[in-house]
Amino acid sequence: MKIKINYEDGIINVPSEAVLSDLGAMEADELRVLLYICAEPSFRHDTDAGKAHAIKTLDMQWAAIEAAIGSLAGRGVISSDEVSAEGDVRPKAKKQKASVRADSPVYTKDETAGIIDRNADLRKIINDDVPRLTGKAVTQNEAIMLVSMYDYLRLSAESIIKLVDFCRTNGAVSFRVVERTAYSLFDNDITSPEAIDEFIIAERRKEEITEHIRQLFGIGKRALIAHEKTLIKTWVENFGYGADMIDLAYEVTIKAINEPSLDYAGAVMKRWHETGYRTPEDVESGEAQPAVKPAAGKKGGKKVKAESFDADEFMNLSLQRSYKE
Repeated sequence: MKIKINYEDGIINVPSEAVLSDLGAMEADELRVLLYICAEPSFRHDTDAGKAHAIKTLDMQWAAIEAAIGSLAGRGVISSDEVSAEGDVRPKAKKQKASVRADSPVYTKDETAGIIDRNADLRKIINDDVPRLTGKAVTQNEAIMLVSMYDYLRLSAESIIKLVDFCRTNGAVSFRVVERTAYSLFDNDITSPEAIDEFIIAERRKEEITEHIRQLFGIGKRALIAHEKTLIKTWVENFGYGADMIDLAYEVTIKAINEPSLDYAGAVMKRWHETGYRTPEDVESGEAQPAVKPAAGKKGGKKVKAESFDADEFMNLSLQRSYKE
């Protein structure tokens, strides 16, 4: 089969060597943002001025676009100023990530062999542990990556094994995913076996809740869009909510609008978080306040009992208005 590219209105120039060397490890958001950067010279010149157009064209949150730019800089595919046009400093972790990777040494074959020869635990990782986990022998390039993690990042043998196993069980087929994860965790001071265990537990919990949300809201197996990922991350990481609170928000959503909606459920949970509700019991006790009844008034010389104020109904109407907006 032959493929012909229909250039027609123009050509996008992409840095081939930097991209192809890391293509298997790149996330979908990174590739989308990279193509947009290559296609839009004005955005390269001033990202802040082109922010609105980028958000609309990519259908992504600005935080996700910035994160992708940081990742691409970390890979050496692009370079960018660390301060925006308004003087806002980019997140510290991104600067560290790019700096750490930029400063990492390039190990020659002889240097790699020497480091492996001097460290028995590293030899065991390369000759025994990783092949046992992956089912294949470690290649020369993979050995260099492992040496970099061990010698440059100073990760222990136990930490490296945990990372390899975590990435493998997550379906990673490229060893660059392991390397990228190691650098990312290093930037966030997650290097000890105990800290990596905590990271893995948190990731597994997020994966389980994400799968639960997929089934609950009828998303199925399709890929989540950036907006959906942001919502779920907010619920799980920022609010600290688990499946029980998400289930309750789903019930409130169905009762209010008679259909599943991540945005509506998100508005419900945002209100709960701002109110300080942490558990379903907090919600039930807080939402079950007695109706407020104004004092009875008079009409035509007769006492008239004022209608009660239904707090739940008022809040549902308020949520529906904000959801539609």
